[in-house]
Amino acid sequence: MSDYLIKSILAVLLLGAGLTAFLSMMARFGRPGDEARAARLRKVHKAAGYIYIALLAPLAFFGAKFLIEMGDGLSVRGTLHFVLAMTLLAVLFLKILAIKTHRQLLKNAPVLGMTLFSLTLIIFLITAGFFLLQTAAAK
Repeated sequence: MSDYLIKSILAVLLLGAGLTAFLSMMARFGRPGDEARAARLRKVHKAAGYIYIALLAPLAFFGAKFLIEMGDGLSVRGTLHFVLAMTLLAVLFLKILAIKTHRQLLKNAPVLGMTLFSLTLIIFLITAGFFLLQTAAAK
């Protein structure tokens, strides 16, 4: 199994975890309901967030390995992927700080979460989406 296929599978799972976290909080804040429903949605969001982080770690490792192998020969798409991935990590770090240590910034968590999901979707589409399209077109 190639590194590209492994990364694509992990990317699909990452997108799924991100989508679950995103939709659970959108439902929580967009359609207020009873407290039992809100508590369940927060638990789903938290679990999906931990899965997201667990999937992001090996993807970052594979990305760093690939970046070292490519050196200065990185394509424009690869460079854009790298810049967006670093932005994603920075936003994730800010969201974790806002939630875990700087509770007064908690009001910014929804915007940071929407930004995280947007970046995840964009990165997925320009890399894993491209790879999957190329693989399907080759058959």
